[in-house]
Amino acid sequence: MLNSKDTILEQLRTLGLSREEAKVYVELLKEPNTHLRLAHATGINRTKIYRLADMLEKRSLVAKRTDDRGTFLVAADPSTLEVQLVTQEEQLKQRREAFTALLPALESLQKGEASQFVVRTYEGEEGFKQMLWHELKTKGENLIFGSGTIDDLVGDERWAEKHRAISVQTNYRIRELLNPGTKSPTFTLNKDFVERLYRHRIIGTDALRLDNQTAVYNDTVAVYHWRQQQKVGVEIISETYARMMRDVFEHFWAIAKDKPL
Repeated sequence: MLNSKDTILEQLRTLGLSREEAKVYVELLKEPNTHLRLAHATGINRTKIYRLADMLEKRSLVAKRTDDRGTFLVAADPSTLEVQLVTQEEQLKQRREAFTALLPALESLQKGEASQFVVRTYEGEEGFKQMLWHELKTKGENLIFGSGTIDDLVGDERWAEKHRAISVQTNYRIRELLNPGTKSPTFTLNKDFVERLYRHRIIGTDALRLDNQTAVYNDTVAVYHWRQQQKVGVEIISETYARMMRDVFEHFWAIAKDKPL
């Protein structure tokens, strides 16, 4: 049972409302109100209230009612949120079908650059998510110079666990080098991931200091930098460079120790 206003507002944000839209909608669920009273109740500028109300009306969450006292805003039944969710699910299904049909054609267009040295850059957590999604295309083995967890990269534990679950489905192996104390033994609840796919070894900072995370898979070397609130990623796609980085990994893997996290 959600009994905290902040919790309710946060859940409404999960359903696609902005925090200010959620505040307006929650106030209107209590009782119909005018734009002016809503401004006082929510602390939102009245001019902005008009804009927010228009946005909510377009989503069928708010309607206008006029009587001899003036114009009031009225909240729609909360079940309207489920109608919108069903609509979004259907749209997502259509997008997934379109993507599945389109992907082979798009990949065939990209084959021309396969023999080249390609560099792609990414910024922020959304950029990191895109890079991590590319890692799910790993064939065989993903070698990682580790410095934290997926949760550190994207700031979203549920997304990180979903990524690990797909890794299990894809069934590629992961070996990771870590400095002592850089990863918690309980970094994931996915037992299949830990027991079937994942291996790690510990290497001292005197031999190899791991300040950023680097993944080597297929013909790609992915570098994740996240320090001082800055998140920047680079993918280098080159068969020869990836092969060299694999050799570097194997050198340090051989001198690293099998130790518990």
